Amino acid sequence: MKKIITILILSLSLATVSNAVAQENKTDRQKTRKEQWEKFRQDKKDFLTKTMELTPEQAEKFFPLFDEMEKKKFELVRDIHREARELMKADNVADEQYKAAADRAAAVSEKELAIEKEYYARFCKILTPRQQFLYHRCEPMFQKEISKKHRENKHGRACK
Repeated sequence: MKKIITILILSLSLATVSNAVAQENKTDRQKTRKEQWEKFRQDKKDFLTKTMELTPEQAEKFFPLFDEMEKKKFELVRDIHREARELMKADNVADEQYKAAADRAAAVSEKELAIEKEYYARFCKILTPRQQFLYHRCEPMFQKEISKKHRENKHGRACK
């Protein structure tokens, strides 16, 4: 009987410790993910500032608007993804629900474009025509730069 109680206590202790370690690891992962996200955003701002040749005054006005625009686009896509996950988990989903979700997903590009047009008009009050032109070239350039860095980090050398 003492062996059973001892084993039970050890099992509960081990489970508690394991749970605490798992929670700590989860918190560390979340912190790391958040730090990586913040670093990514800062890298993007640095890239835009350099490529678009923003003055400090322009950057001070531009980036709050840029962050606002990015947040709206992120929330739009996040909501569509959330809806899709919920549909995939649900049982007995009617075709009308699938169609409505597909229609909303198909409209995301149009909504993103509308958000970009709204903010572009506001950016024009801050940026020179050259900077406006460079802004539209920056996103693909930044993606290419990030991909290149990722490949270099992954392989430990530059890929050709």
